[in-house]
Formats: sequence, structure tokens, C-alpha cells
Amino acid sequence: MRITQSMVMNSYVNRLGKIFANSDRASQQVITHGRKFLTSSEDPASTARAYQLRKNFQMNNDFLNNVNDVLDTMDTIDARLMVLSDIATKAHTTLTAGRNGPWAVEDRTIFANELLSMQASAVDALNAKFDDKFLFGGSSTKTLPFTLTGSPPHQVLRFRGIDVTSRDPMDQARLQEFANEKIYVDMGFGLTVNTVDGAPSVLDNSAFNIAIPGLNFVGHGINPADNFILNMGLIANELMQEPLDYERTTVLWEKLTDQRLNIIGSVTKVGADYNFLLRQRGVLEVSNDNLNNKILNVEFMEMEEAIMNMKMADYI
Repeated sequence: MRITQSMVMNSYVNRLGKIFANSDRASQQVITHGRKFLTSSEDPASTARAYQLRKNFQMNNDFLNNVNDVLDTMDTIDARLMVLSDIATKAHTTLTAGRNGPWAVEDRTIFANELLSMQASAVDALNAKFDDKFLFGGSSTKTLPFTLTGSPPHQVLRFRGIDVTSRDPMDQARLQEFANEKIYVDMGFGLTVNTVDGAPSVLDNSAFNIAIPGLNFVGHGINPADNFILNMGLIANELMQEPLDYERTTVLWEKLTDQRLNIIGSVTKVGADYNFLLRQRGVLEVSNDNLNNKILNVEFMEMEEAIMNMKMADYI
């Protein structure tokens, strides 16, 4: 076979081009901190794997952000509920001590005024805001949840505009709807939506409910004594009467006892939910680290290897 100068030059140019290409690729790997491939065509299988890993990482990171956002909110919720719990405990403790012996009307008047002050503080606690949203309004986070007007025993407490002691069955049904409202946030529990009678519904254990209607803490019903805030007003009114109706005061005190226990139980549940989310955050953080390590293994090589490849390309 006759070898011409042109064939030699073409072979030389082709080989030189490959050398420059390999050298450039090795340099790019160093510049990009050890990327194994720069285009999907270089390694389609690894590209597909990397895409799936990055998608999973982003999804897991979204879950983690959701958990952190809810934890920030629950810090404020817990603080406000502790205020409400302290109010209920103080009211109950003082009234219990007073029931063990007769009070002078002056003493009862002082405590009655203190009860009314605690009543106002309880309303303020339930109207707390965080990040420009009302915490205890359920699904309504832009409108003031509670308003208290009037003087005992004719006070009116409204939740989202509805009198909590309304005798209208439709109002009470609406209040119950408010109390049962749920707002679900996906936190990596495997969000599942079922369709029942044509209406989509989220399985409770597949997402986290962040709706916290304040109505659940203080109660509602046609009897004002069934509401913790109004009950404090009723007790204050009884204490200012002369003579004191011990039987009526005892009935209201017993209701206050149950309401205090309900509030303490609610605070405990919020604390349990907070601890649960702390554990979930830890799980998601570990998942993030694992996914990130997998991404590095698929997409990147050790920098030492990348530098060695570059030096070898220069040598060749």
C-alpha cells in the first residue's frame, strides 16, 4: 500500500485533534471540580440517574423547608397557648382557694376585676399573629379571629364574625365546621388524596395538619358557660353579687375546671406535634445528606483523579 504525505498529515491532524479534545475535556473536569460528564450524550445512563437523584433531592428539600416553616410558627403557637394555660390555671387556683372560705365582697370584687383582665389577655393570646397571619383563625389567617364585646353577664364573643353562643342551628353548624377545618402540608409522609363522593380528601396520616382553630381551645355552644372566655366573665359577675350565690359559682367553677384541663391537654398536644416535627426534620436532613452523597458519586470524580487526568493529557 502506498502511503502518501497527505495520508500522513491527515492521520497526524486527527490524532492531534483527539489529543487537544482529551486535554480540553480533562481541563474542563478540573475547572468544574471533577464532573464526570459535561453533556448528557457523554453518559446517558448516568445523566438519567443524576436527574432522578436531583429531583428527589429537591423534593426532600421542599419537605424540609415545610417542616422548618411550621416549626417556626409552632414556636409562637406554643408560647401563646402557654399564656392561655397560665391564665386558666391562675383563675382556677385562685377561685379554688376562695371557695374554701367566705370572701368579703371587697375581696371578691378585686378577683372579679382580675378575672376580667385575664379574660382580655386570653382574647389577645388567641388573636396572636406570626408572619402577618393570625395563628388561631383556622383556614382564615387574614381576619381577626375573636372579638369580645359587652359586659358580664351579657358579653358576646364572636369567632370569625359568628356569635359562639348563637342559638341559630346553622351558626352552630358553621362554628363546628370552623373547629374541624384542616390545612395540610406535605412533609414527606407520602401524601395521599382519596376521592369520596366526588370530593377529594387527604388521608390524615399522609400529611400534617397546620390549621389550629382557637375555637377548639375555648369551646362553643348556646350556653355561655361552655366557653372558657365567657365563663370567666360569668364567674366575675357572680363574684360581684351580694350575697354570693355559692351554688351557681360552684357550677361555673366546675366548668372552668374542665376547660382548664382541655386547654392543658391542647398545649400538651401541640408540644407533642412539635417534637414529632423535630424528629421528622432530623430524618429529612439525613435523607438530604444521603441523596447529596449519591449525586456526588454519580456526577463527580475525586479532584485528585481529575487533576491526574489533566496532567496525563498534557503529557501525551
